[in-house]
Amino acid sequence: MKLICTFGLFITLASAAKFPADIPQCKAADIQCLPRVITDIVHNHPNGHQGLSIPPLEPLRINRIDISQGSNSPIAIKLNFRDLDLSGISQSVINRVVGFGADPNSSKYEVYAVVPKITITGKYKIDGRVLVLPIQGEGNAHLVFDNTNLVVKYKPKVVEKNGKQYIQTEKFQLDFDPSRLNINLENLFNGDKALGDNMNQFLNQNWKEIFNELKPAITFAVEEILKGIINRIFLKIPYDEIFLKD
Repeated sequence: MKLICTFGLFITLASAAKFPADIPQCKAADIQCLPRVITDIVHNHPNGHQGLSIPPLEPLRINRIDISQGSNSPIAIKLNFRDLDLSGISQSVINRVVGFGADPNSSKYEVYAVVPKITITGKYKIDGRVLVLPIQGEGNAHLVFDNTNLVVKYKPKVVEKNGKQYIQTEKFQLDFDPSRLNINLENLFNGDKALGDNMNQFLNQNWKEIFNELKPAITFAVEEILKGIINRIFLKIPYDEIFLKD
């Protein structure tokens, strides 16, 4: 499988800033406080938060995803997505964190979340074969992922600037699993409604097989977005100022 993704999200090194007064703080490694506060931040600031250098979360832009599956794959397609908007991240519920200790060099960083609904809309172009059926079309795409479990894990890389320590993510890993994927591709088979409706029905009946084949590309796209947001936050605030002092 070959895939290429590009994103409309850029990271800049900000000057040192104090932790924003309007955001509650937790003590380091407080695994009761941290999930609640992180959830409140994403729920209450869908348009971003300048003090934490969080960009607008609704929607997040993915410029392109290109997927090429070989003939040996059950999903043997060339699929190009363009100008995608991803919505729903602001409704994430963080249900568990691991680590986030006072010393970044010896701490784990794991976040477990559920997103009730992730919607991706944009342009697509597809040609090839899905399971046993040929598929071809170009138009608008609408994908909905229900009750998606997200697990984020990463190692810290300590960066020093003006005598203060910041961290960035290394070995960033995302696991991304929905309970259901709903797919609607408009204008399949040059606008033949009967063929298009039948194909969309077939795609949704076989969503698990299709998702498993496309999961690496989808996971990579979401992973890069989340990694960019987390790195922006950690470059904004020195690490020892993120947490409440004892």
